[in-house]
Amino acid sequence: MHQGCKQNKPRGLLSTAAAAILLLAVSSYGQVRVAPGVTYREIKREEIPWSIQVLEAFYKTPSLALGVELGGEHIIGIEPLNHLMERVLTTGHQAVAGVNGDFYILEAGPFQGDPIGFCVENGELLSSPINRSALVILEDGSLVIDRFHLNAYIRGPDGSEYKLSGVNQYCRANGIVLITPRFNGKTRPQENSVILLAGPLPKPLGPHGTYTFTVAEKHGGDSETYIPPDRVIFIGRGTGAEFLDGIEPGEPVECVLDVDPSPGAILHAIGGGPRLLRNGKISIEASEEGIAESFIETRHPRTAVGFNGESLFLVTVDGRQEGYSAGMSLPELAGLLKELGAEDALNLDGGGSTTMWVNGHICNRPSDGRIRPIANALLLFNTSQ
Repeated sequence: MHQGCKQNKPRGLLSTAAAAILLLAVSSYGQVRVAPGVTYREIKREEIPWSIQVLEAFYKTPSLALGVELGGEHIIGIEPLNHLMERVLTTGHQAVAGVNGDFYILEAGPFQGDPIGFCVENGELLSSPINRSALVILEDGSLVIDRFHLNAYIRGPDGSEYKLSGVNQYCRANGIVLITPRFNGKTRPQENSVILLAGPLPKPLGPHGTYTFTVAEKHGGDSETYIPPDRVIFIGRGTGAEFLDGIEPGEPVECVLDVDPSPGAILHAIGGGPRLLRNGKISIEASEEGIAESFIETRHPRTAVGFNGESLFLVTVDGRQEGYSAGMSLPELAGLLKELGAEDALNLDGGGSTTMWVNGHICNRPSDGRIRPIANALLLFNTSQ
């Protein structure tokens, strides 16, 4: 019988810590079978203390598949992980596990829920990458962690080009952003901006491709604009607004999207940062990703994903709960992933967002005292059911 996390009650842990790297006697503990090729375990250490949840999957098992799901099904939307998983199950997809994903705009406001980094769901580009690491799942099932960059532009009818600042996000000064129907129904007001509504959109936009549209409307962006399911919107400010203002309704525009480097056909992607492991060695690449030193060394609740040639590891570490679990620094988290057997690993959003769901149960103890709504999640599916 497949079991969930609540049935796993480990009774001890033999572990040592040295040079800020956690060494765990992980082979000492029994594992609960969650699905074919998937096991779950909890690890406790009383001295620190630590409470750790580990899901391991032989991800090349034919019946297993990894995926990404947006909170609330839209870019501007947040949803607790348990609600997200229940919603996915109602669609007939047999999700067996999931963890919270990327960092996002947490503060209440018009862009609350916007993922910070790269996000692709079923081949659809939902959020453009920034200079932080992301996990990419290719169509052949391969996994890649890398720092990806958006190389994209809009081309006017006269052949002139303007670089796109991003996809489905706030438009900064002198920028142009592309807004797709997955944004959340309508744009958000942005002062002194120009909007082009263009289409048709025959299929969802992927992270690579050239798309030709006809401009249907042009107007200011000081108020909300409805996004039809078969249209896209370009929003420009400053010199970006001037470029868009030179294009009239009825004229064609091209949008060229490209993500660099190109590891292959991208099926899913989820952002995070920083990278923790590279080719079997601890490599905390926080400075390269613009992440503060205090975030590295301070113990926080953490979520991470790691993998080797056979196994995928989803890991959560509870924190900020005196006497129960202190959380981990990034060196400690990297040491844990290395000891589990991962060769490459990525830190995901942590703190109050840290959540793991397995077979209908939230397995960890979120530090907010509640299950915080999140922007997106990394899911594991059992496709044989």
